[in-house]
Amino acid sequence: MSEPHPVLEKILEALGLSTTQIRWRYYRQRDVVLERLASLRQPRARHKFCHHCGHLAAVGDMTCPQCQKVLLPYWGSKVYRTLALSGFGSVVSMAFIGLITLLFCVHLSLTQFQGLLSPSQEALTVFGAFSTELWQNGEYWRALTMGLMHIGIIHLVFNLMALSQTLGAFESEIGSWPTLVLITLTQAGAVAVHVLVHDPQTLTAGASGIAFGLIGFGVAYFHRSGNPVQRRFFLQWFAYGLVFGFLMRANHAAHIGGFLTGLPLGYLVAGMRIRHQGIWRAAGILCLAAWMTCLGFLARNIAQNRNAFSESTQEVRG
Repeated sequence: MSEPHPVLEKILEALGLSTTQIRWRYYRQRDVVLERLASLRQPRARHKFCHHCGHLAAVGDMTCPQCQKVLLPYWGSKVYRTLALSGFGSVVSMAFIGLITLLFCVHLSLTQFQGLLSPSQEALTVFGAFSTELWQNGEYWRALTMGLMHIGIIHLVFNLMALSQTLGAFESEIGSWPTLVLITLTQAGAVAVHVLVHDPQTLTAGASGIAFGLIGFGVAYFHRSGNPVQRRFFLQWFAYGLVFGFLMRANHAAHIGGFLTGLPLGYLVAGMRIRHQGIWRAAGILCLAAWMTCLGFLARNIAQNRNAFSESTQEVRG
């Protein structure tokens, strides 16, 4: 830095400013800028994360140096990190999100993408949406399958974002069998409140009830675990979800039902010990059997009614 002109120096001093202090501030900022420019010129070291244990690995590693499991390719690892999936390390979370995505893709292919933004009532019915009327007609399997079908791409994306941020993290925390029980019971709670509140002919679909169930689970779990920061985070998320639901004309009854079901489950799981793993395994096997049975009925329903798609203006809630 060149010395300031004597006239400029006198003006600065007349204003009560220290030219020495200004000069040293300039020097510090200049050094910071030069360091950042130098770091940008250097090639950035690429790395990836193990999606099993979260350990950092070099981009060329084929197996994790920590857990010795096979690593994803570099770009696969980047996708996991971007979508907040890197904590999954579990089959339940990935299977559930995969089923939701697969069902929506099958729906789009059979309807020739006509239901991308707003599926018809007939299409939703074929792909497992729930109504009290259908339940009363003996189609009990819809109580679970409605959590897999979504009312358009926007509905799907927002629910997948919510699930990807919570479901895998909880599964890593509490285990796969309790997670499967959590998904099943919060889905059942969402359906139960929907039946109590809405007209019997009102269709509903989507995993929003499960997402709110996970929020309720998080509130109670971290309350009992003594983590007020996480508890406050989930309470805020609950408030944001309600506001967003009002704006999007969502199924608030299902949201509240899922949330209220998740609360006692979170409190219960936070107080459980290792000796209860057998109970969770037995309950999880029952839930898995229920899901497999309902998926079988859904697949049969799609096969029998694959051509029964048309536009409808009747009320549908997500």
